[in-house]
Amino acid sequence: MIDIPVLYEDDYLLVIDKPVGISVVDETEGEVYAIKNWVKDRYNLQYQKNGVENEFEQRYGIVHRLDKETSGVLLVAKKKETFDYLKGLFKFRRVHKEYQALVYGSVLEDRFEICAPIQRDKNNGLLYTIDPHGRESTTEFIVVSRFKLCEVDYTYLSVFPKTGRTHQIRVHLRALGHPVVNDVKYATKAQLKSSESVFTRMMLHAKRLTFVDWDGKERIFESS
Repeated sequence: MIDIPVLYEDDYLLVIDKPVGISVVDETEGEVYAIKNWVKDRYNLQYQKNGVENEFEQRYGIVHRLDKETSGVLLVAKKKETFDYLKGLFKFRRVHKEYQALVYGSVLEDRFEICAPIQRDKNNGLLYTIDPHGRESTTEFIVVSRFKLCEVDYTYLSVFPKTGRTHQIRVHLRALGHPVVNDVKYATKAQLKSSESVFTRMMLHAKRLTFVDWDGKERIFESS
């Protein structure tokens, strides 16, 4: 079993710090191990009794997803009631999400918001793109710092996605002209070349999740 840092655990909830390079669910061809497998093995879960399976069982309690190359806070419900409650919070946008991103170039505005619909790229099913016929997508950005490293300009951002579309942050930043550093799907070859000797991973991290739990208590889970 792979080593996954646990940030918090009780009888209802498991919060983990997902490492880079591990899928949340085992859907990639040739994928050997995923967070879903880790949860299944950790608790020796045996679902699908009598051929009946619900979403909680299908996902082994994993409430939401992070991209394979994104690290950070991930929620896993240990009971179906907890899973349903948390899924409802995400659906109605009652989970406050904060990411950290390092992007290419010097972003001009200190604080801004991108509202641009996203859908799967018709020319490449592995990518997403901004399209007027896509799903509503909104992301807020705050510049933390701007700096130059090895003659290349970078900007460090705090990122607050208001919706939860696949690749949302990455697509919005690419559209802005400042893709995430080492994002092999959305950065240009020249950009990837400029950072290959300095950064070894995609520089996007799910820093913090905040929500009100089933007892009315505010919960804040944070990855360092």
